[in-house]
Amino acid sequence: MGLKTKKLNWGRHLTVFIATTIIFAGGFYLSNIIIEKKISAISKLQQNLSIDILSLETQFSILNQAPCQNLNESTLTKELFDISQKLESVGNSLGQNNQDFLMLKKYYSILEIKHWLLLKKTAKECKMNLVSIVYFYGDKKVCPFCEDQGYILTTLREKYPFLRIYSFDYNLALAPLDTIKSIYKLKPEVPILIINDDEMYGLKTKEELEEILSQYISLAKLEQEKSTTTQATTTKTK
Repeated sequence: MGLKTKKLNWGRHLTVFIATTIIFAGGFYLSNIIIEKKISAISKLQQNLSIDILSLETQFSILNQAPCQNLNESTLTKELFDISQKLESVGNSLGQNNQDFLMLKKYYSILEIKHWLLLKKTAKECKMNLVSIVYFYGDKKVCPFCEDQGYILTTLREKYPFLRIYSFDYNLALAPLDTIKSIYKLKPEVPILIINDDEMYGLKTKEELEEILSQYISLAKLEQEKSTTTQATTTKTK
């Protein structure tokens, strides 16, 4: 009787072992499929981002040759912002220290600098009322307020579409960024804002920034231009 029970238990253990193996193998297979799909999605996102960056760089060259009356960099600004969103997605997927991500980040930063220089040239030569904010940030360990400053700047960008904002990682190893830091004699005390050519340190609230911006341009005029543009677009759509 005892031997029969023992034999029966061995059979049960074998059944459990086989079932566990099948479940584990199935889970491993499913996990591999999910990982492969994720890698494929990231790879596709990287390829699309590379094409977008190349396209944007070509547009810079074209706009640099455009006369003032035909110059319209607002579409370029939107594309630059869209690329930043894709870049953020790649960073979240690959990790902020991934070499492929850092390479794309450097290339994007160079495009931002090009756009900033184009804006300064446009404002001067074409006598256009444009205001730029160059924002240097750091990671949470170095700069606990940088994330808040980023949200505030995004809010301002949405409220004033004609405001141009450029964000740069202060610690990104890139020669053009080092040149900007050298020209403005910037200290490593992020967050840092350069509004037109005036640099300032520390977290700035939305109200403080609006007060500072009003020294350079009429914010009421920007609001009016936004309203006029929206009405014109709506009329055209109808």
